Amino acid sequence: DLFRLVESDVGRPLAHVRPRFAADRLQADMEQVLQRLGTIERQVEVIESAKRYIMRVMPYRTVDNVIAGVVVTFVDITQIAQAEEKIGALSHDLRNRLESLETVLDLVPVGILIAEDDDGDAIRANRRAAELAGRRAADGKLSTVPAVLPLMVNGSKVETHEQPLQKAMRTGKPVRGYEARIAQADGSSIDVMMSANPLFDESGRVRGAIAALVDVSNHKEAERAQERLLHELQHRVKNILATITALTSRMIRSSSSMGEFATSFHERLHAMARTHEVLSSHNWGDADLEELLRATFSPYSTTGRQNLVVHGRPFHLDAATAAALGMVFFELASNAAKYGALSVETGRVEVSWNVVKPGMLSISWKELGGPAVEEPSRRNFGTTFIQQSLEYELRGSVELNFRPTGLECLLEIPLARKEAVKLTGNDEQERSTSRLGSLIADCADMAQTPQGSKAKSTGQHLVDRNILRTGCTTSSS
Repeated sequence: DLFRLVESDVGRPLAHVRPRFAADRLQADMEQVLQRLGTIERQVEVIESAKRYIMRVMPYRTVDNVIAGVVVTFVDITQIAQAEEKIGALSHDLRNRLESLETVLDLVPVGILIAEDDDGDAIRANRRAAELAGRRAADGKLSTVPAVLPLMVNGSKVETHEQPLQKAMRTGKPVRGYEARIAQADGSSIDVMMSANPLFDESGRVRGAIAALVDVSNHKEAERAQERLLHELQHRVKNILATITALTSRMIRSSSSMGEFATSFHERLHAMARTHEVLSSHNWGDADLEELLRATFSPYSTTGRQNLVVHGRPFHLDAATAAALGMVFFELASNAAKYGALSVETGRVEVSWNVVKPGMLSISWKELGGPAVEEPSRRNFGTTFIQQSLEYELRGSVELNFRPTGLECLLEIPLARKEAVKLTGNDEQERSTSRLGSLIADCADMAQTPQGSKAKSTGQHLVDRNILRTGCTTSSS
């Protein structure tokens, strides 16, 4: 396998024999061994068969300890070399796979924690896990983080042995869907869900654990928001039902017939619905004043007739103010449709607003082109509701003039409340709806008293309500 030998080669120098491998250095190696009396090893490969051998050149000693030549031995290492090449290829492939895995772990939006020693004080984490743990992540590589995470459940710190990764290693059982909060360095915390699985060696013993860490803050916030919305919806329904109940009770007492009651009741319910629709379109935040006015006037609008003229820059009202003014505008518009400018084809209503005084919104309601009006002789539900809702809700003031050309009403509403009290839209709606029910009941009682016995546009009998007030009256309603 190694030399092309013939019978006549016996006794000839080895350098004269033709080898089957590259033997350019063989003669030099033999001479060097004879000079230095050392050993030289080289790996050689048979050209024809690709077999590999370890060639060892050693000095030949006689029994008399005399160097008489060299001995050249060959050991077949073909299988060993092939195994080494395969191991090298596998190692290269494994290295590439590990790099790919680390890259994937660095990219996934889920935190991955790996513990390979149950007695260790540190664990390895991918980028997302390091970020959630409040640590700086290494670029493209797994980072080392403390084995004990700053987990909290119900405001209490989670002990080391109860943390999912450590518990999986300690018990050898998976831990699923563990919810907790991770404290951050700035004092905030993040809602997370963890799942951990133990890792076993070939003998079945626990050699570590791996855990997945998911940020569920948005999900938890959505759950809390849903609970708040459900709670607020319950209050809204309750308060709206209370308002409708009070409205029904008052109107039944004051209506002369079921037909009159049904018409007035439906009109007011539709007015409430239009106001709520405007507020809902703004998520119960600030509502546009002009939009609120046009929604109120929608039942009285006709094609080709401009019965509402508005003047004023864009102005937004908070939810409570908009809810109160929406019903006030309806009572004014309903009164104008029955007795004022909107009762004739040529009539119109001009509404303008401006902040004339610092911190004071002025709204002017002027009816033109309608029949002459005069001050009503008695207080009724509409009149009382308008005056007391503005006083009760907005703590403003009113100037009322019954002119031959039509009703003129000036409302002045303080703006300080919007700046001093920052309520959410849902809180505003709940409070305003609740107060509206109480207001209707108050108006029902006050509408039965003589006009001269009312409080003189100061709302002193309502100060304890601790809400805004303004006043307005109409000719009839």
